[in-house]
Amino acid sequence: MAFKRLIALVPVQAGQVVMSYGYMHHKPAGSLGTVLRNLDRWGIDEIAVIDISRGRDKPDFSILEQIRLSAVRTPVAFGGGIRSVRHAVAAVEQGCDRVIIETLIWQAPQEIDRIAESVGQQAVIGAVPLVYGSHGLTVAPVNSAGGHVLGDLIKRVEGLKISELMIIDREHEGVAGSSKMGEQIPVIETPHKLVWFGGLSASHAATLLERPDTVGVAFGNPFLVNELAVNTHRNDINAKMSSLLLRKVRPHAG
Repeated sequence: MAFKRLIALVPVQAGQVVMSYGYMHHKPAGSLGTVLRNLDRWGIDEIAVIDISRGRDKPDFSILEQIRLSAVRTPVAFGGGIRSVRHAVAAVEQGCDRVIIETLIWQAPQEIDRIAESVGQQAVIGAVPLVYGSHGLTVAPVNSAGGHVLGDLIKRVEGLKISELMIIDREHEGVAGSSKMGEQIPVIETPHKLVWFGGLSASHAATLLERPDTVGVAFGNPFLVNELAVNTHRNDINAKMSSLLLRKVRPHAG
């Protein structure tokens, strides 16, 4: 059976893990090393560390160093400030299994091809924040001017050398059960499978995981502070699905 993934999304701002609400409000949530080791011990399937500091044109290498020093066994994806092949290779050399790309999708898609050639297409994830507008869902890149309708996104990513696309509900991030994005986005027929993040509940997650275009769901705030949250979410999601799509994991003692 090909299991789907339960992912912990870890926002980092100015080098510190934060709890994030709607991309606007943040609360300190501890050191990155401690959070990574906790998530590793609690049995998450994958950790996505994203530096949300504004104005970066290169990765914060101190964050990559903390990832390396944490020496966790769980696969780690890193995003934030990756603008070139050199940046992506540096992230992999510091122990990251994958890189998350957002700005390059709109500003330099050709660089994504070069990154995929260097680290492998399976190691490249695209990230797309969406917001609700008068004309429906609109793509709202953090570091790009203006927005794009959803159809533009599908055309843009169709030929990109990425393995997965992370769909982010930018406005409802941090408020469980508030997202309706899955209901408004039809099953997408692209070679890139989807990961969903922002405003999810266990019921939302279960519905999304049963879609053929979906390989994972991500949660942020509840996984940063509550030792039982990972196991509870996994059990709640599995209980709501018609078949077992999330593997059963027993948290280990570290």
